[in-house]
Amino acid sequence: MKKSDIIKYNLKFNHIDSKNPVTIGNGDFAITLDQTGTQSLYEIYKDIPLSTMSNKNWFYKDKKDIKPSYVDGKAYMLFNLDNDPNYQTNRQYPFKYSFMQILLYDNDKLIDINNIKDVKQELDLYKGIVTSSFNYKEKINKTISFIYQDHDEFNFKLQSDNLNLALKFNYPSYTKNGYRLDILPNVLVKEDRITLLYDDKNSLSFKLKSSSNYQIVENTLIFDDNNVSFSLALDEIKEGKLLDEFWKCDNGIIIDNEELVKKMVLSKYLLHVNSTGIYPPQESGLTYNCWNSKFHLEMHLIHSLWNIYNNHVGDLVKSFDYYLSIMPSSLKRASLNGYKGLRFPKMTGPDGEDSPSNIGPLLIWQAPHILFMLQEIYYLYNKENIIKKYEPLISGTIDFMISFLTLKDSKYQMLDPLLEACESIPLDRCQNPSFELEYWRYTLERQPKIDTVLYGHQRYDYLDITSKIITPKEDDGIYLKTYGVIDKYDLYKDHPTEGFLMSFFKSKIVDKEKMVKTIDYILKNMDLSSYWGWDFPFLGLSLLNCGEIEKSIEVTQLNTINNQYLYNGYNTSPRDDLKAYLPGNGAFLIYYYYLSNILIASLK
Repeated sequence: MKKSDIIKYNLKFNHIDSKNPVTIGNGDFAITLDQTGTQSLYEIYKDIPLSTMSNKNWFYKDKKDIKPSYVDGKAYMLFNLDNDPNYQTNRQYPFKYSFMQILLYDNDKLIDINNIKDVKQELDLYKGIVTSSFNYKEKINKTISFIYQDHDEFNFKLQSDNLNLALKFNYPSYTKNGYRLDILPNVLVKEDRITLLYDDKNSLSFKLKSSSNYQIVENTLIFDDNNVSFSLALDEIKEGKLLDEFWKCDNGIIIDNEELVKKMVLSKYLLHVNSTGIYPPQESGLTYNCWNSKFHLEMHLIHSLWNIYNNHVGDLVKSFDYYLSIMPSSLKRASLNGYKGLRFPKMTGPDGEDSPSNIGPLLIWQAPHILFMLQEIYYLYNKENIIKKYEPLISGTIDFMISFLTLKDSKYQMLDPLLEACESIPLDRCQNPSFELEYWRYTLERQPKIDTVLYGHQRYDYLDITSKIITPKEDDGIYLKTYGVIDKYDLYKDHPTEGFLMSFFKSKIVDKEKMVKTIDYILKNMDLSSYWGWDFPFLGLSLLNCGEIEKSIEVTQLNTINNQYLYNGYNTSPRDDLKAYLPGNGAFLIYYYYLSNILIASLK
């Protein structure tokens, strides 16, 4: 994309805006800043905390095995607090944390917001550089900060006549802000390396290069000079690349809709700096902790699929090695549940273990995600080297998917127990969910060509299997969520999955008129406040793929509580843990890709 198309939407502030901090990062390392360009005003930034987080720093605690629960004779890591006191420990650990605060002091006291005026801050979206200036007690202060894209290094510069800079190192916590104040880490300095000792199992080490001398007072590093610059690297301090390389590779299309283009640019920026690391992202990226900072693997595709479409395959693929690393636990999980192949968890951390829950272990819609993403990479880029490298994920996923089907009355149906992606439907109503059935059918239909590349033949008779998968249940031309749903009046809040059958995948058996009728019906009769941020773009995708372009745009722009976007670009929600909800941004980018290509094609 052109530089002029990006910088048009640079974030600019002329006041302290505690609802809209700015984040810089590279997908593995990110820092969120207030309008002074530091984290000095952290006490008033409650919605999106001012954090310093890395994908590579996790806080561990010894965990004990928890007792599985049995459903239909199959073992699952379900929540049973009365029987297992280790539940909370296994759910909370390990977790990411915010290890540092960048603070400005005036005579040993943290700066006071009441003395700040004449604020000017700009986030250069094209290069990922934040510049800030403000008047403090009639003195001008300036800060500049950025993070390199090719390694984890933060660079910062302060110009001041009256303020001192300090780095405060806190003790890790799984809570939203990522730290606690009642315990202090031990800070050790050896030449240019600083080590934070938390306990006998956990520590963090980084390099610091500064233009100023400094001293350590308890858990705080205080620079001697008012005018100071420093580089802090989790690996090596060296010259690196800025964000412009990312934009130069991007193939995004500018359409004639200012609001959608702005949302596209900001969403790409936020997802790149938060969600393109070595692990699948948590739903709040690297801004703060939610769900104990665990990945939700059912959200990985929603966060990240757009990278394939916008020429950033490398940014996505580096997280695929994680799936290889958790193959042993995924094989074990599938076996314990009575299936073949790889069953990936829903909510997990670097170890790939289930976070115990009454929902997560029974979800299945994350299963095809890694297969679908690899299929898209192959069909769009013909990258045989990638599908060959990740062949174990492809074959293991397919083995699980097919073993999850059973032939009954000449039709393949899904085995119980399972929970549908909506999550609000009772377990006894989740038989043969429409969204999962069509997702299974679509991915298996696309596999023969890839099998031929990988093995020279098809491992399964995919045509026979997909032709026999039971079709979605209907009532009066309305698609229903599951076969357990009684009729079209039997509605459930949360994700409107019956409207997703033509979204990021396009079912060949779904009738387009019925799909549009279904979406019209659920929008009229369901509680839209129960929808999540990614639901609206997915409904829009289904409408788009049914030829309803204008209606699709209207749906993606519906003015409902969970379809709001902050000035800084984050999809947001009234929920305290969802003030920055990146799946909403990711789903929008998938929608925007399809919309822009359809609009361009219509002009030819």
